[in-house]
Amino acid sequence: MYLGHLHQPNLPLPPAIETALNYLRNTDFSQMAVGRYPIDGEQMFALVQSPITQDWDAGKPEFHSRYIDIQYLLEGEELIGYAISDNTLSKTHDQLTERDIAFVAPIEHESKLRLTPGMFAIFYPGELHKPCRAVEKPLLIKKVVIKISKDLVASTA
Repeated sequence: MYLGHLHQPNLPLPPAIETALNYLRNTDFSQMAVGRYPIDGEQMFALVQSPITQDWDAGKPEFHSRYIDIQYLLEGEELIGYAISDNTLSKTHDQLTERDIAFVAPIEHESKLRLTPGMFAIFYPGELHKPCRAVEKPLLIKKVVIKISKDLVASTA
């Protein structure tokens, strides 16, 4: 997991992640509708979202196996839960094959990451995260999630 701000200079990140961050820096999202936008076919794409944040206890941690997530906040404020990978946890909902997402039961000792506009969090495959949680009360936010195939990062290591 990596937490940062989009305009933080000289981040020590792999080239594929820097490509995604440059896409975020150079794209005007103000007029973009909610939806999916290709960056590099199925290897990298952006999801523009406008969810309403939910109470902390309403969500379950999720993880992915094929894609890295960059969760970037455009408007509002959001808490995101985070916990390290834990293969011993039972999946409560498994759609890894179809949608590259699985959920686990709520866990203890999750870290809470507070995002404000311009901030992003990067979650690698297997890392547990619980996005779209309310800071104080439910709030409409606008965010972009960039999905990066783990193969793009593995091939640059």
